[in-house]
Amino acid sequence: MKQLGYTLLFLIVTGMFPFFCFAQSSEPLPTNAPYQVTRISGEISFDGIPDEAAWERVEALPLVMYRPAFGEAPTEKSIIKFAYDDEYFYASARFFYQNVEQIRAIGKKRDYMSFAPDWFAFTMDSFYDKENAFIFAVNPNGARNDGAIKNDLLVASDINFSWNTFWDAETVMQEDGWTAEARVPLSSLRFQTKEGKTQMGLILMRSVAAKNETVTWPLISPDYIYPFWKPSLGTLVEFEGLEPQKPLYITPFVTAGIGQVNQLNKQETGYEMHSTFKKDAGLDVKYSLTNNLTADLTINTDFAQVEADNEVINLSRFSLYFPEKRNFFLEKADVFDFSLSGNSNLFYSRRIGLYNGNPVRIYGGARLTGRVGKWDVGFLNMQTEKLAENPSENFGAIRTKRKVFNAYSYVGGMVTSRLGTDGSYNVAYGLDGLFRVAGDEYLTLKWAQTFENNAENTLFGIDPSRFVFRWQRRSETGLAYDFIYGWSGKNFNPGIGFEVKQNYQGPNATVQYGWLPGNTSFLRHHKISLSGNTWFNTVTGHHETTNALLQWDFSAKKGYTWYISALWSQESLPNELILGNNQATVPAGEYSFTNFSAWFETSSSRDFSTSFFTEAGNFYDGWKWSFYTMPYLKIGTDYDIGLYYRIDRVKFPEREREFTNHIVRLNGLMTLTTKSSFSAFVQYNTAIDGVVGNIRFRYNPRDGNDFYLVYDERLHTSRERTTPALPFTASRTVLLKYTYTFRW
Repeated sequence: MKQLGYTLLFLIVTGMFPFFCFAQSSEPLPTNAPYQVTRISGEISFDGIPDEAAWERVEALPLVMYRPAFGEAPTEKSIIKFAYDDEYFYASARFFYQNVEQIRAIGKKRDYMSFAPDWFAFTMDSFYDKENAFIFAVNPNGARNDGAIKNDLLVASDINFSWNTFWDAETVMQEDGWTAEARVPLSSLRFQTKEGKTQMGLILMRSVAAKNETVTWPLISPDYIYPFWKPSLGTLVEFEGLEPQKPLYITPFVTAGIGQVNQLNKQETGYEMHSTFKKDAGLDVKYSLTNNLTADLTINTDFAQVEADNEVINLSRFSLYFPEKRNFFLEKADVFDFSLSGNSNLFYSRRIGLYNGNPVRIYGGARLTGRVGKWDVGFLNMQTEKLAENPSENFGAIRTKRKVFNAYSYVGGMVTSRLGTDGSYNVAYGLDGLFRVAGDEYLTLKWAQTFENNAENTLFGIDPSRFVFRWQRRSETGLAYDFIYGWSGKNFNPGIGFEVKQNYQGPNATVQYGWLPGNTSFLRHHKISLSGNTWFNTVTGHHETTNALLQWDFSAKKGYTWYISALWSQESLPNELILGNNQATVPAGEYSFTNFSAWFETSSSRDFSTSFFTEAGNFYDGWKWSFYTMPYLKIGTDYDIGLYYRIDRVKFPEREREFTNHIVRLNGLMTLTTKSSFSAFVQYNTAIDGVVGNIRFRYNPRDGNDFYLVYDERLHTSRERTTPALPFTASRTVLLKYTYTFRW
């Protein structure tokens, strides 16, 4: 009865009545005839100035303002064209300014990501599946950025700006503005051709940072998050006579350097520095087996240029999630995505090549991605070496998906395996489906099971299973809602996956209403949301957590955003909860507490931008106050400096227990040219009494050709906490890496 009571209270508080309001759903948009992209006939002198006769025969596309005044005419003139020939997709642009001093040319580094400069970008949904796409962007300095989109960009994390491919862009500053030319080799994208015709989705975008103005083609609805990067909103375009190419890329790499680590001597009276010369080599191969299927082979996979993870402190009952940063796993990551809601996933690539935070050598592996008929497919297999007590392991994953019913729905499946040379094994499978029922109404179903040694493995049994039911109305304006019910059995343990929380079941829901105040208001968007969850332990059946969150979001036309919220929590702890790095504990028991939070962010289009967050209130049997700020400064076109500072203050007066934790993180970037840069990353965390630093120099004369100089160091800050005293330097690494791509 208690469990039923919590569930009824949750449903009433979160107002799940919109779940039944199908009358609110919008009708599907009609399908229009595709826009015919012009095939260029004539030579293009790729110099950043689209003045060739071939461009004169290409139609300019009409742009409409997305923000700050939706649907109005742009305040600045633009001439944007899109075309193709036998080798490339082309985009050209002439951008005019009434006041050229408003041109914001900031950043030169490859993959520079900031809203501070002006941008010209286009999004290509190459398979026209309205779910996945690629972004190509260039700023006035000629700095290029590209990214991969998955899941139709439901949340900001569905876009991956670490993805790279082969393409070029050139820009030129003019008296009245700037011009740009971009070209993407046909071989850099996978696409399907039927009866000589190829269909894709296309979105073009210009950003004028000084005015916080974004214009697009086509007109993009403001009802979604980052709509100008949302594949399902792209215009259907058609090409005739495309002939996909099947190049062969071979990329060898070599590394060399010195590693140093301080180790306790045999007498345990002090520490001695041990130095090791490091050298390595490896090879990556990429080849298009068919027009739609690409094979990647890797030998002795290397991750020498990877930066350190952000330091965090865990003040919750949930596992911490760290994003993937290794380029090999970032490429085609969307193919292997099998989300189980939130950060939980049946496939989490950080399980491969990492053990207790330490890198594990990957002997090699193979990956196959693309489309076979109507099926999107992904295959991955990798072998790692033995490290300490962890055996040599083989990791495998197979993912398939295909469209059903309409362009916004799919069914799919996945199988993963983790096999150790010591006889250990973990195998998982999953089945999933996403269905657009009507308008913005979507139904998602997920089912997964795991089987491993030393566990009860019952096919279709509930204990090793994971189930997700989700119904949502996707929109940032008007009424929207998201209802999720999840079940995770006691033996569900994905060997190559990630679970934020284990052994739980219960609903999670959000109801929100958003609106645009109109062009006369300084505010651009309001949103009020009520969300909550209630979870029970699937082993004991006991209640664990109930949360209810009320939040009000605002965004201004000048780019400012902020929110205020109130959170009520009910927690049942069956065991003692350890906080942070053993900094405090909370006894088992029943707790109810409330806290309030606020967040504010200035426009990132300015030279100086910042954000603030603060949270205060009750916390179990005590109280908690948290605050962080992230100031960011752009100095001219060449320098970026970012700072992150967080403080968490936790106190339990009745038990006379308390702690304060500080995290400081400093990022620096100096771009010498569009081909060379220095970046620095230094962070300090009182929970580990340590400083971690990473400095990288990169020279990138062209895509596929990279030279890195990497310096890493770890320092102890509280040296007297052990006997003998810890050394100041824990470890140090200096490494050189060079890669070169041969193409045939």
